[in-house]
Amino acid sequence: MPKADLATGESSAVAKEFLSHTLARRGRWIALAVLALMLLAQASEYIPLQLRLRAFLFDSYQDIAPRVRGSAPAIIVDIDEASLQRFGQWPWPRSLLAQLVGQIAAMQPAAIGLDILMPEPDGASPCTAAHHIPGIAPELTARLCELPSNDALLAAALKDARAVLSVAGIDRPGAAQLVAPPVLAIGGDPQPRMRRFEGALTSVRTLHEAAGHALVNADIERGILRSIPLVANVGQTVIPSLAIEMLRVATKASGISIRSSNGRIVGVGVADLLVPTQSDGRLWLHYGPMEPDRYVSALALLEKKAAPELIRDRLVLVGVSGLGLVDFPVTALGERVPGVEIHAQVLESIFDGTTLYRPPWSAWAEAAALGILGLALVFFIARIRAMTAMLAVIAACSVLLATGFGLYLRWQLLIDLATPALLFALFFGGALTYEYMRQQVERRVLELSVRRQRIASARTAGEVAAARRIQLGMVPDAQATFAREPRIEVAARMEPAREVGGDLYDCFMLDPDHAFFLVGDVCGKGIPASLFMATSKTLCKSVALRGGTDLGKVMRQANLEIARDNSELLFVTVFAGIVDLRSGELFYANAGHERPYVAAPGRPLVSLDHEGGPPLGIVTDVDYPVARYRLAPDEFVCVVTDGVAEAINTAGDFFGKERLQDTLGTIAPDSTAAQVLDSVVRRVSEFASGAEQSDDVTALVLRWRSNE
Repeated sequence: MPKADLATGESSAVAKEFLSHTLARRGRWIALAVLALMLLAQASEYIPLQLRLRAFLFDSYQDIAPRVRGSAPAIIVDIDEASLQRFGQWPWPRSLLAQLVGQIAAMQPAAIGLDILMPEPDGASPCTAAHHIPGIAPELTARLCELPSNDALLAAALKDARAVLSVAGIDRPGAAQLVAPPVLAIGGDPQPRMRRFEGALTSVRTLHEAAGHALVNADIERGILRSIPLVANVGQTVIPSLAIEMLRVATKASGISIRSSNGRIVGVGVADLLVPTQSDGRLWLHYGPMEPDRYVSALALLEKKAAPELIRDRLVLVGVSGLGLVDFPVTALGERVPGVEIHAQVLESIFDGTTLYRPPWSAWAEAAALGILGLALVFFIARIRAMTAMLAVIAACSVLLATGFGLYLRWQLLIDLATPALLFALFFGGALTYEYMRQQVERRVLELSVRRQRIASARTAGEVAAARRIQLGMVPDAQATFAREPRIEVAARMEPAREVGGDLYDCFMLDPDHAFFLVGDVCGKGIPASLFMATSKTLCKSVALRGGTDLGKVMRQANLEIARDNSELLFVTVFAGIVDLRSGELFYANAGHERPYVAAPGRPLVSLDHEGGPPLGIVTDVDYPVARYRLAPDEFVCVVTDGVAEAINTAGDFFGKERLQDTLGTIAPDSTAAQVLDSVVRRVSEFASGAEQSDDVTALVLRWRSNE
């Protein structure tokens, strides 16, 4: 490559590398800033739809692997369709409920929980009903009013049973005095963290004072019930959930405990049992499928057809599932179930130790997952291929999702690793987009650089072509030079290995009877050699024209001139000769050049061996001895540069001196100097056909023709 092209290419490569590194560093800082914003948004739960996607993820866990029922501590006494058909529509007279509670209590349950709210007096009580019967005798009304009300009958049944009544928290003040168990706060006051209700919807006073109270509120998010508070503030009273209160009654514990740590509620305890909760006392519901053996019909108990073993020592929940009477909440499994089913599943998961828990460190773990993967992507994406990076991202996201699901299966932990996986995928997409844009910028810069290089190359190529024309124009046309001199015949040719070369030849008349010729080879190739060649040729011709026929003086003076301003320490080998056209006497001197041959048809070659001197331009004070040889009219003098012997073919073999000697040994009797030259050049060209020319090839053939 020419120096101009090389310099342009190097500067372009440096500029491209600098731009690439600059953009890469800038992109890395941008990526780190985006990653920091993502981490902040994730930690603050400010990402749109983040909570909704998290809820969907946790629902999917349960849908794929629902809770397996390990024990059956709870049984549901269901006021179902069969019971309603037998005893009439709902609401039943509370005297009938009293019979149901009494029947349940007789079977010795651990506790009874009524998932029923009765905020108004029973209109079917004897006194109330009598006032609504037209024409009834006052005496009969009075006697009916002496009978106990249905509410009183139910209250009496509740007092004799270990029963718990439901309370519904509401957002408006005004509630009856609630009967709540004592609360032991461990680790700080839990009330600031609890769910708070201004008031409560309770049963009528008669019933309200007959049993303990428990909260039946649940949190429904977009139609799906996912959590319930295990404890809550109702007014100024801490009320446990129905499941916790039933456990307290069943264990005969005097109260409940609420454990806090670092300002968070970590669990609600009953006796020796501690149920882990979220920081506000909520419990994530761990659902199993709705199972029929969890239910017993109220009809079977009232008709005394139920086996006592179904009730004994179990937690009994009384609820209504008759069609059209209640709203059926939707579980995470997509099932519509009666509300009482929820409390039964809570009791089961507490007993089995399979309650779901989202630990307080989960947000840090999720952010750490995104941070580690994001940093790895920032610092390693530029070092790997795009397809490898994409496969790595897919693998990382898959591992995150599998890890989250594995934590749910093994330890019932709710860790949202889908959000980091999604953010990581988005981050990777952004990184790919930036990388693509960066490469586009680099491509445009490279295209501009290539365009500039092409322009520079075209300019350089034009300059080199002009230099080649000038260089070839400097060497004479040997045949034209001696066209009017019949006593001598000269043919010469120079073929540079590159656009320009370092070989040279010259031939001219010193006077009417003496002809001068020389062949030289400058060390090196390319433009520097061509410039030194031009200088050397010019100096040699100038000295020869001034020095006359004294060849030794010419060589000495030419050496001094060439060495004078040779700052690059270049040199040139030269074979020079002077032919006396009257006698055929050849005077020659050799300055480190290849020895020429004298060839004649039918005779062996003669090598012009002669002790010469060093190449011109190396040593200033040196003499060059001159030898002589008398030419015959049929002899040819062939002078070549080392590019002939060192020509290489495709197999890596050299042309060598032997092939040159063979070529010169087959000269025909009627050959001319031009024909001899053509045979040498053609033989070299055929030998090196297909291979790149490694050196300049120059040859000169001279023949003295006497006076004919």
